[in-house]
Amino acid sequence: MSFEDLPCRDFVELATDYLEGALGPEQRLVVELHLGFCRPCVDYLDDMRAAIAAAGALRRTDVPEPVVEPLLEAFRALRDR
Repeated sequence: MSFEDLPCRDFVELATDYLEGALGPEQRLVVELHLGFCRPCVDYLDDMRAAIAAAGALRRTDVPEPVVEPLLEAFRALRDR
């Protein structure tokens, strides 16, 4: 696969693995080449990084108590997929 063969919709599918360092060397290179010419995907990745940073900065007391358990259940379901 070359960077020309990576449509933006496929980039979106790879973005999380890219940020987690879970792509193989060839896929990582294709993603990075795509990012070199696709500003919307760069913006998408920047937004993901900002969301991750914001979520990581939350303290337990920042989340309203009625929301805590549903969030934990959602995270568990994602983990168990």
